Amino acid sequence: MKMMNRMGFVLVWFLVASCASSRDVVCRSRSRAQNGTLVDCSHTQVTSLSDVGISGVDVSDVILLDLSYNQQLEWRSGSLSGFSCLRHLNLSHNDLQELDRHAFHGLEELETLDLSYNNLTALTSRTFANLPHLQRLLLDHNQVSSLEEDVFENLTHLRHLDLGHNHLQVLYNNIFSSLAHLNWLGLGSNRLQRLETGAMTGLDRLINLDLSDNKLKLTSSVYPAWVFASLGQLQLLHLEYNDDDTNGEYPDNVFSDLVSLTLLSIDTFNEVHFGRDFAALRSIHTLDLSKNCQINHIANTSFEGFKNSTLSFINFQFCSLQIEACAFCELPALDRLWFMHSHFQTPNHILESLYGLQHQTMTEIKLHGNGDYLPFYHVIDSHSARYLRNICVKNFTMSSCNIQRVAGNALTVQNTPFFRCVEHLDVSMNAIIGDSSTLLKMMTSDGPLRSLALQDQIRFTITGAQCLVSQDFRCKDYFRDGGYDENTYTMGFRTPMNISYLNMSSIFPHLNPLPVNWTFPSAKHLKILDLSYLGFANCRMTFYGLENLETLSLNGNYCYNMTEKMLDFLDSLTKLSLSNFGFNPLFLKSRGWRLFENVDQLQFVDLSRNDLPFTDPDMLRVQRRLKELDFSYNRFQKMPVNLDNHGDLRMLDLSHNSLGTLTSSERSALDSLARRHAFSLKLLGNPLECACYNLDMVQWLWLTSVSLDGEGRQANYTCTTETGEVTSTERVMAQWMSHWRRCVGVQMFGIALSALLLQLLAIVVTFIVVRSWTQLCYAWKAIRRYRLPRRHHFHRDAYVVYSEAQDDVILACVTLREAVEERYGVRLLLRDREELPGSVRAETVVQHIDDSWKVVLLVTLDFSKDEWACGFTVQQAQRNITDTMPDRVIVVFFEEPRDLPAMPSLQLLLRMVPERNILHVHRDTPPQHQVWKTLADLITTEH
Repeated sequence: MKMMNRMGFVLVWFLVASCASSRDVVCRSRSRAQNGTLVDCSHTQVTSLSDVGISGVDVSDVILLDLSYNQQLEWRSGSLSGFSCLRHLNLSHNDLQELDRHAFHGLEELETLDLSYNNLTALTSRTFANLPHLQRLLLDHNQVSSLEEDVFENLTHLRHLDLGHNHLQVLYNNIFSSLAHLNWLGLGSNRLQRLETGAMTGLDRLINLDLSDNKLKLTSSVYPAWVFASLGQLQLLHLEYNDDDTNGEYPDNVFSDLVSLTLLSIDTFNEVHFGRDFAALRSIHTLDLSKNCQINHIANTSFEGFKNSTLSFINFQFCSLQIEACAFCELPALDRLWFMHSHFQTPNHILESLYGLQHQTMTEIKLHGNGDYLPFYHVIDSHSARYLRNICVKNFTMSSCNIQRVAGNALTVQNTPFFRCVEHLDVSMNAIIGDSSTLLKMMTSDGPLRSLALQDQIRFTITGAQCLVSQDFRCKDYFRDGGYDENTYTMGFRTPMNISYLNMSSIFPHLNPLPVNWTFPSAKHLKILDLSYLGFANCRMTFYGLENLETLSLNGNYCYNMTEKMLDFLDSLTKLSLSNFGFNPLFLKSRGWRLFENVDQLQFVDLSRNDLPFTDPDMLRVQRRLKELDFSYNRFQKMPVNLDNHGDLRMLDLSHNSLGTLTSSERSALDSLARRHAFSLKLLGNPLECACYNLDMVQWLWLTSVSLDGEGRQANYTCTTETGEVTSTERVMAQWMSHWRRCVGVQMFGIALSALLLQLLAIVVTFIVVRSWTQLCYAWKAIRRYRLPRRHHFHRDAYVVYSEAQDDVILACVTLREAVEERYGVRLLLRDREELPGSVRAETVVQHIDDSWKVVLLVTLDFSKDEWACGFTVQQAQRNITDTMPDRVIVVFFEEPRDLPAMPSLQLLLRMVPERNILHVHRDTPPQHQVWKTLADLITTEH
């Protein structure tokens, strides 16, 4: 009854607490900063600030308040008047529609105000006048269509203003005149169609101006003369995605005042001309023409306005253009040039446009994705690359350009400026076929090359490349300092002396089996080597000369047959990728530890996509510095690694395996890693189970501090119940009590039923024990043979009972003594030999039976007439037959039973004596007869 009362009290308390919580929204997190309190009330569905529960916190001490993502929030004037020290206020992602001039009354110390992602349609006069210390104001992603003239009045300390993604159409005069300290102004993605002459008045310290993605045509009516006159400090100007016209000219007297401008991103026409209005931009170093690029022709005079400037970088991305030979002749400071995604422009034409840059020193020329839409492949010959060879450029990229062939002397002519200067060369993702000499010269050059990317050639079936892959190794000229040695089976691969990065991934379609070792005699500085997808069909090789290598990738090769010595000499290796490597699972199970034994510096190991069902959990036991481990896309059903060996692990990827659960010890190990440092675990794509036995893991996913990769909320994964229903861990947690009751109910029913059956069994056993206690005791003793009588416990082996007739005395004392006692050593108790004269007959009989292991009755005609022998002695012998000694009596007939008179006492005894203890013997049987041996065995046998 008391228990029921307690449960009722708890239920009432729970209901009261639930009702209370439905009225007050308690902020989910509060933390104490050095100079105030940070309060987070985001995502709480608060409708009014009076509902916010921040008990125990002095509102005057709060410096940060986050009220974002509360769609029904109602903002009233003076709502936060008590937060006198508030500096940062976040009201983003709500449904605020208007603000009056007293909305922020009492927040004079506010420095950051975020009103983005609301539905504000207008900003009225002096809305922010009470925020004199405001430095950052975010109003982007609203519906603002107009700004009153004095809306930003009194914001003299404002430095960052974002009005992007609104509906502004015109910037009127003096709208920003009070923002004397503004550095960043965002007006992108509006509907601006016109700038008034004084629109930028007062922005003397503006550094970054974003007017992109509007409707500002590049005409004098839209950009009146000297509209940017006050922007002498401006450094970054974004005007892209405004003008879609293909024909036009840049307006005059607009850009000449931007003397500090360093970056200009602007729309273009079919033909562009940066004339005298751009001559004043002497500080410019970046000209970005890649946004909304419509250029189809660059003339020799297109960039004459920048001839005296410091322009160093031009971006022609997404421009399909024809360039005249001397287009870059008047740009002596040009240092970086990008031609990217000019889909209909051949790389040969671009290389030929470099005429004006000859004998210059440049940092980068990048060609990427050029001519890839044309229905033919491209050939880079010596004539096309003649101007490039005269440019001293450090980084040269010519990737994804559908290049089919590079002539042998196109890029590798000795002693040219290009050959002497290039440090980073990228010709990846092409379709190179034909003569391989150019690429092989790149790989074996003596220049300053430090990075070489050759990967992902669509086809590479060239004759020269076959010397790398053919089993006869007849092409030794390309591999100096070693070559193929038929005696040592070692192939030397000479690389540039200074190279630190070499990527040869997917340059050969099928690398035939190489039962050789690879040595790199000149790769002392090589740090990164990628040999992925080369079609290795035999990995019984060892790498030499790569003692300083830090990253090795062998992904996508088929190394089912491999040697455990492959990595023995890679002492500095920290990152190893063996994804889709074709491992033999039995090799990793038995010899995996040997493969990784000598690479104890590893920090990242990728063993994904190997279809592994199992592995040795201690395979990586020497990798104590391991930080990332990728086992994704395999078939593991349990944790493939012993986490106790890797205390520094930061990331474990087990996604897309066959894991149904994690054991409690595995979860404890993961929690231990998360307590030490930030740790992430990836489990997506596993058939997790939400069955009753696994509810503790589902709860762990929701409560652990391990960073997970679930869908939506990070702990949410698809899982199946014990009935096969597909659900999610989030849904299970939302219905936790019902799942818990169902699972515990089944368990409790099983426990209760088992307890009931045990009680019934105990009652039956108790009844049987009480009724048959003695029999059970003797039965137990008989089974256990515990303290049962044994032959050695008695003084004699057998007490012989016979009549007093002379023939019977001779039969017992002579015949039986000679045949049994003397021949077989049986200790017999004979009355005429043992009894003392004058003893009491009855007591003597009882004493003889107690002192003897067995009782032997010699039944004769005289025995049937003897009152003591056939009467009293037989009755005493009968009483001594018990469950513990059922073979106590042996009966020996010397007459045929049918010739003997009726003997009631003997007949009753015979019912209790087993048949094997009844013998029939003739009086004249000699002592050596077998029957006496049988009698001796019956006497001495212990059952």
